[in-house]
Amino acid sequence: MVCLVSALVGCQGELLPQEANGAYLLFRQGLLAGDTDAVYGFLSEDTKQVFDDRVKTLQDMSEQIVRFLPQVDQKLARSQTGVELLKKHDIKDGADLFKILYQDKAIEVSDGLEVGSGIRFPGGVEFNEEETEAVIVTWANDQFHLVLEEDGIWRVASWKDDARDKTAWILSNQESLEKTIQDLISEEKKEIDTVIKYLLAQEQKRASRGDKN
Repeated sequence: MVCLVSALVGCQGELLPQEANGAYLLFRQGLLAGDTDAVYGFLSEDTKQVFDDRVKTLQDMSEQIVRFLPQVDQKLARSQTGVELLKKHDIKDGADLFKILYQDKAIEVSDGLEVGSGIRFPGGVEFNEEETEAVIVTWANDQFHLVLEEDGIWRVASWKDDARDKTAWILSNQESLEKTIQDLISEEKKEIDTVIKYLLAQEQKRASRGDKN
């Protein structure tokens, strides 16, 4: 029975990240163990870039809050936009953000999951003509798209859409913050225009009185 299960989940000797099936199985090990470092390490560079970009967005929002919002409103703005996560969790890059977003997504491991997430055999690995991309098919019929990257390591590209979905709130909050800032700038401009008009009117009155004298 043990041998049968081992065959189903794709157990073999040393798993090599330079091979598509080995990279997937190492990625899978990280998932089942709840090891966010291992999982992140096997995400494609394009996927990692999504998290890096969102951290940059949070950092930009932090600067905008300090620059444009009244000090009394800054704490609330940091909370509402999610900027407070940067300091609260010491987020410096995409890897840090990934850990925060996925660390509580523990997978309940079962025999069924272990078998179902194994690579289907035969026919569980398909390559493109150049052998730079691969599709892994599991016993549960899930498909994982992997790409061969410049360092010779295969990495999972299937999570790019999930990365965008998980971080979409950051872009939404950025939009809201920018609208708030534009509204404030417009309001300040109106106030300045009102003051200028008042001063010009006063100057014209004084000039008019001077002409009469």
